[in-house]
Amino acid sequence: MRRYYNSSVLLFLLIIIVSCSSTRNVEIQTMAPAQVSLSKAIKRIGIIGGSVHLKEEKEKTGLNQLISRENELLAIKAREAAIKGLYIELVSDKRFDTIILLEDIVHNEADLNNYGNYLEWNTVESLCEKYAVDAIFSMAYYDSDTRVYLKKTTMEQLNLLRVKEKDAAHQITLETLIENGWRIYDPSSKLLIDEFTFNDQIVSTAKGLDPFEALQAIEDRTESIVKQSKQTGSSYGARLQPYEHSIIRDYYVRGTPGFEQAEIYTLSDNWDAAADLWKKETENNDPKISSKACYNLAILNERNNNLDVAMDWATRSYSQYQTKKIAQYIKALKDRQQQNELIILQQSEPLTSK
Repeated sequence: MRRYYNSSVLLFLLIIIVSCSSTRNVEIQTMAPAQVSLSKAIKRIGIIGGSVHLKEEKEKTGLNQLISRENELLAIKAREAAIKGLYIELVSDKRFDTIILLEDIVHNEADLNNYGNYLEWNTVESLCEKYAVDAIFSMAYYDSDTRVYLKKTTMEQLNLLRVKEKDAAHQITLETLIENGWRIYDPSSKLLIDEFTFNDQIVSTAKGLDPFEALQAIEDRTESIVKQSKQTGSSYGARLQPYEHSIIRDYYVRGTPGFEQAEIYTLSDNWDAAADLWKKETENNDPKISSKACYNLAILNERNNNLDVAMDWATRSYSQYQTKKIAQYIKALKDRQQQNELIILQQSEPLTSK
C-alpha cells in the first residue's frame, strides 16, 4: 500500500511539473546532406568485387568441416548479393548514366590481414579508360567468421504410440560475424572519396537428436545472411543520398493568456491559429514577451522549412531580448541553411523536407 501511495505521489508531481513547464517540445523533420559527395562530372560508374575471406576455427571436426564448406558457398552468394544491392541503389540514382559490374573481370585481392588491398591508381585509371567509366566503386573485402556452439539439451518427440516424450538432444548455435568494406576511387583527382565498413551479426540456432541433425534443422540462415548482405550494399549506395532525420526544438507556452491559448491550438495541430496569437504578442510592450513570440514564429517557420523567414524572426527575437538560448538557435539555423546549400550542390535538383 505504501509503495502504491509513493508511486501515485510521484506521478502526480510529474504531471504538475510538465503542466507548469514554460516550454513544449516539437519534432521537426528535416534533411541532412549525403554522407558522401561526388563530383557532378561522375556519370558512369564501374563496380568491382573484393575477395572472400573466411575465418575458420582451428578445431576441424566433421561437423566443422561441413559448416566450413557451406560457409564458402554462402559467402560467395552473400558477396554477390551485397554488390547487387549497391548496383540497384546506384541504378535508381538519376544522376548517373551508366552502372557497370566489373566484379567478374577484376580480381581485387591483396593482404587480407590488414585490409591493405587498395587499388593502384594506374589500375584505376586503366579500368576507367577501358570501360569508359568515371569512378570505381570497390568492395574491398568480404570477411565472414562463424563460431559454432554445441550444448546438450532435450526435445519432445512422438513415440510409437504418438505420445510426446522428452529425448536427449543437442542444440547448435551458429554465430556468423560479417564484415565488408567499401571504397570509392576518383581517378580524375586521384582521391579515395570514401571508405566505409559494415559489421553485422547473424545468429541461428536449432535442436536435433545429434549435432548433424541439429545443423540440418536450422532454417533461413542462408536467406538471412544473403538478405543482410544485400542490404549493406544498398545502404552503402544510400550514403550518396541526403537522408531524413528529426530534430527537437522547444517553443514557449507560458507568459500571457495568448501563449496558453496558442499551446492548445498546437496540441490540436492548428499551428496557423497559434501563429496568429504569437504575431499579436510580438507587439507586446514587454520585450521579453515580444522576444518569445518572435522565437516561436521562428520555430514555426523552421518546422515549415522556411529557413530564411525563420532566421528573420530569430534575429528579431534576439534584438528584443538577448539570451544565450536565442543566440544558439540562430547558429543552429545557420548550420541548417549551410546544409541545405550542400544538399543542392550534391543533387541535380533542390530537395525539400517532407
